[in-house]
Amino acid sequence: MKILRDVIGTIGFFLVGLLIYIGVGSVLGTTDEYAEMMFEGYYGTEEDTVDALVIGNSHIYKFWQPAFAWEEYGMASSEIATSSMPGCTMKHVAIEAMKTQDLKVIVFDITPFANIDKENNKVHLLLDNMKFSKNRLDLVEDFCKFTGVEGMEKMQYYFPIMQFHSRWKELTEKDFAKTCPSYLNSNYQKGWMKGLKEDVEHPTSDKRQEVGEGNEAALRDLLEWCKGQEVSFQFVAVPVVREKNLARMNYVGDIVEEYGFEFINYNEEELFESFDFKIKKDFEDINHTNINGSYKFTKVFGEYLMERYGLSDHRGEKPYDSWDETAAAYREKVGKYLKY
Repeated sequence: MKILRDVIGTIGFFLVGLLIYIGVGSVLGTTDEYAEMMFEGYYGTEEDTVDALVIGNSHIYKFWQPAFAWEEYGMASSEIATSSMPGCTMKHVAIEAMKTQDLKVIVFDITPFANIDKENNKVHLLLDNMKFSKNRLDLVEDFCKFTGVEGMEKMQYYFPIMQFHSRWKELTEKDFAKTCPSYLNSNYQKGWMKGLKEDVEHPTSDKRQEVGEGNEAALRDLLEWCKGQEVSFQFVAVPVVREKNLARMNYVGDIVEEYGFEFINYNEEELFESFDFKIKKDFEDINHTNINGSYKFTKVFGEYLMERYGLSDHRGEKPYDSWDETAAAYREKVGKYLKY
């Protein structure tokens, strides 16, 4: 009996230590209230009520607004998007999302792959907010594999507190408070409400430029995984007004289509024109729409998703009683900035 008590006590000690570690790490980790909101909003959504999920970086949370998609089409959508999300992590974000939702379609933003390889410490925006699981450990392993992180350097990703333990001197009340409620995971950053100051014309390109070896390998790994899933997948390049990455986007799109998946490049002139963008009024900067441009993007792309994947209009259905109220609260919050 003593041996049994000792074993139970030892297990209990390590479990308590793990809980303390997770709690302390969540406070000391990188502070990004929108990354926190994305995961808490998604985890807090009633199971099996989301039909469409959009995954990506800031190109997603500044373009796609689930509250607008609900208002326009009754689409039950959500998004998980964090700043500079590494492409090699997107498979694991999808795996995490599928744990609680019977998704009909997952949309992947291809822009994280359209870059030259580089280590991206913003992966902590995922690690600080994803629940602890084997999937999170697998995410770390793939991140290190595709970004070339080796040896003891990997430990900072398995144990993020190693990198941020000194932040205790910088802690404020904001680190302990949940300050960013979810409006169906829709964006409402203050700086995002402004327009573009400079005159910019939308560029087009039919050139191809290779991406980094790590990004290409990660993309092919994602596509191989997609082939084994029952959910539908859509890959998209959002419209931008910068020429720098267009050739790489085209290169990524070719690989996506090589695997038999549909790729929409909204930088093709005819598709770009379908939004009727007024660039100075609808873009925050050369990479992102503002609140007005995101409304236009959500309306056009939302109509496409509804028709292409036969998604249902869930307005008036009981499991979605709160969605009207939440979408209305979102519009009230951003309404004074919205011109359409």
